Amino acid sequence: MTIGIVVHSHTGHTLSVARRLAEELSASGHEVALEPLETVGPANPSAETAALKSPPPIDPYDVLVLGSPVNGGRMSGAMRSYLDQIPSLEGKRVAILLTHLLPHAWGARQTIEQMTEVCESKGATVIGTADVRWSSLRRGRQIAKMVETLRRLF
Repeated sequence: MTIGIVVHSHTGHTLSVARRLAEELSASGHEVALEPLETVGPANPSAETAALKSPPPIDPYDVLVLGSPVNGGRMSGAMRSYLDQIPSLEGKRVAILLTHLLPHAWGARQTIEQMTEVCESKGATVIGTADVRWSSLRRGRQIAKMVETLRRLF
């Protein structure tokens, strides 16, 4: 299976989790491409959108994993801009990966709902979600659980 992991990361936390997932999926025999979203100029964490340098295509992938930090109860502006510019996700299976600072109920839940709604409105099937609370003392266990949860989807 060919898996594209499209991720935006302000601080490197979301990207580090996406790299770990990519390594595990590759070790399981999948063809995996990690596609970081790069913004034109510095990304503003509070911005609702962001100009992107070169958004990765979705066509080469059987499945997409979309990774974003949670910013004020929503996906990053770069991820929002990426999803807005995709005309269709028809027939694509999508998994959602989030990192966040606050408890799940204080933003991650809303962000999962928001990303799910956008993906489904474009024809995707959301097959699963996972999140990591970066400030948790159990972050290492949460990352391992996230990897296992998403790995099982494929």
